[in-house]
Amino acid sequence: MLKALAERVMRTLFPRPEPIADRAALGRFLDSRAAFLAQKGIVEFCRVRAGIHWQKLFAEEEFRHALSRSTWQAYGPALALVCEMVEAAVRPHAGIDRQNAARAIVAIARERYLAYPIPAGFTAEQWAAGLELVVRAIEERQGEASRPVRDMPRQMARLVFAALPLHPSIVTNDADYIHNNLRMNLLRSHDDFLAVADLPALARDLLRS
Repeated sequence: MLKALAERVMRTLFPRPEPIADRAALGRFLDSRAAFLAQKGIVEFCRVRAGIHWQKLFAEEEFRHALSRSTWQAYGPALALVCEMVEAAVRPHAGIDRQNAARAIVAIARERYLAYPIPAGFTAEQWAAGLELVVRAIEERQGEASRPVRDMPRQMARLVFAALPLHPSIVTNDADYIHNNLRMNLLRSHDDFLAVADLPALARDLLRS
């Protein structure tokens, strides 16, 4: 009785991650992990960088607007990273149809990306540019071997660094911090993905017509 109750409490407090075996589950994973990477790369960095004064800084309306815009600006690069990571994991299970699987991943990412209204401060062209990062990240890898996950973030880290809502003089020496933060959290997302993904089933679902 007590064991069953304890297990029920544990399931309520710490639900098992959603299995990823189809397009719908993959879409939710792509979106949530991209948001996580963007938030860690921008919001958490600014909080740490501001130190004991972070609450005062975050209370300023002008900074909150800049922080929101920066986080949305980082969402595109983050989504591109998560898509590349997922495509590399699925690729061996797609066989000769790997390019079709890659296109399906891009289509899922596009659907999730465009489900958001254009954020405040963005033109339609600026918002579309974030999605183009996703397309390029996948298409450019199709003629090459997949990169190790630890090597994926360098280019996108530069874009996230450029999106920081702090004066360049304040963050001059922080580019490596942003890169290492993205790499650590992408590796974490990769481990989480492999733990719950049914890769053969996911590949089949991505390839269905």
